[in-house]
Amino acid sequence: MCESTVYSTNNEKIMEDVLSIKIDGENIDLVDILGARKELKGTIVEIDLDKHGIYIDLNK
Repeated sequence: MCESTVYSTNNEKIMEDVLSIKIDGENIDLVDILGARKELKGTIVEIDLDKHGIYIDLNK
């Protein structure tokens, strides 16, 4: 499978086993393999396909 882990730019883990990411402006909707959802405001700044990591700059 191709799950990824989502981190903040401070390397804090936000969510594991993410299968789906939907972006609408600054809104980012994450869904994991069990169907759990998390909604964030931020900007994706890096996607590392080799390490299955996605990095988000959170707008606070």
